[in-house]
Amino acid sequence: MLLERLPPTPVITPTPPTPPEMNPAPRFDVSAAPHTKIPRPALPDTYDGDRAGGEHFLQSCVTYIQLSSEAFASDALKISWVLSYMKLGRASTYALRVF
Repeated sequence: MLLERLPPTPVITPTPPTPPEMNPAPRFDVSAAPHTKIPRPALPDTYDGDRAGGEHFLQSCVTYIQLSSEAFASDALKISWVLSYMKLGRASTYALRVF
């Protein structure tokens, strides 16, 4: 009969669906990151000899010298650098006498 003439029906066994491929997030390779320079501290403002701003000026100089210690090989260099910011008023008079 007709059913006998048809080819046998293949047996399909259902397979469970495959989960979507999970690609792990790319890892950041720290060794490949470019080295960044350490930011430089702010330079002190020019000092004019005003006593009210003296403490601020001194602290700015000390902070800069401490954070940039590799640039100051001697005490004489530190003193000369500080005197170079004493450009106005009574401070310039003092710096010119000392420098």
